[in-house]
Amino acid sequence: MVSLDSNIFIIDRFFPNDALYPRNRTFVERLDEIEAAISIFTLLEICGVASFNLSSKELMYWLYEFAEVYPVLILDPFGLNAAPAAEWVRGFLSEVVERISKKMTLGDALILREAERYGVEALITWNTKDFLHRTSLPILTPDAYLRSRF
Repeated sequence: MVSLDSNIFIIDRFFPNDALYPRNRTFVERLDEIEAAISIFTLLEICGVASFNLSSKELMYWLYEFAEVYPVLILDPFGLNAAPAAEWVRGFLSEVVERISKKMTLGDALILREAERYGVEALITWNTKDFLHRTSLPILTPDAYLRSRF
């Protein structure tokens, strides 16, 4: 399973004139051949960005039916039901702050935490610089992932 960053979906839906769009679209069209996932935090980030361009109805559809729009698995926060809530929250916050201390934004820290905890084979993003040297996971662009896989 690979974890996908929000930029893949934002480019696909809202930026057809972006220089990356054709290559991004090629990747999106192959999603049904890839075991791909996003965390619930990534979905919330996507919805936050999309809220500027979507109606309330469309936004709710994306939030609750995103896997019908794109063939990806939506992952719950890792370990959420494995410990009492207060204990989980303390551990979760500690792990997120640990990543933030590596000079990451909150969004990137959440994405990376989930990808690492789920043990994905790679994190796929157009913003590789945001994750490089901050994890042992392979950080690949959609192009690089497709070249390595197909």
